[in-house]
Amino acid sequence: MLGVTTRTIQNYCIAGKLEEQIINNRRTILRSSVIQFLQDIKLLHFSENRKDIIYARVSTNLQKERGDLQRQIDLLEKFVLYHDPLNVEVIQDVGSGLNDNRKGIISLLTQVQQDKVRRIIILHKDRLTRFGFNYIKNVCDIHKTEIVVASDETIDKSISEELAEDIISIIHSFSGKLYGMRKQVREQIDNVLTSGEDG
Repeated sequence: MLGVTTRTIQNYCIAGKLEEQIINNRRTILRSSVIQFLQDIKLLHFSENRKDIIYARVSTNLQKERGDLQRQIDLLEKFVLYHDPLNVEVIQDVGSGLNDNRKGIISLLTQVQQDKVRRIIILHKDRLTRFGFNYIKNVCDIHKTEIVVASDETIDKSISEELAEDIISIIHSFSGKLYGMRKQVREQIDNVLTSGEDG
């Protein structure tokens, strides 16, 4: 079936590429293991149940109105056209990459966990998320979903703008927390001084 010798099959078992059971002193390769192996080496896939998802995101409605979101989608559709497309679906989001509660990303990850997604095609890694990309990749790996980054070499203006906005957002968040901490410290000092005056 695989077109290899018995010794090669034994080596696959030793390497953990195929799962075996010894039954009545005979080496038996599990059917599920053979199917998984064929899928891993791209000789078999159950295409009717899985699809490729193009995922595009911009941070603001202004970027969407400028056409940045549609340009992303157009680039990815052209890319996937030359890379074995399969039941292509487009999911898009308008929201910060720091926001982990975006409608599109939740829908995407739900479908991944339902084993419906063969590949996720994105323009840059940060389209999925600003932080925690490896967490998402780990979930995808478990469900045999490949993340394809179409163009990770060039950063266009809109993505640079988004990064600047995200940095400002992080600084704003931290400065708010620091201000809150300063206020608490000041109140504690005032309380100590007031109680000292009373004593």
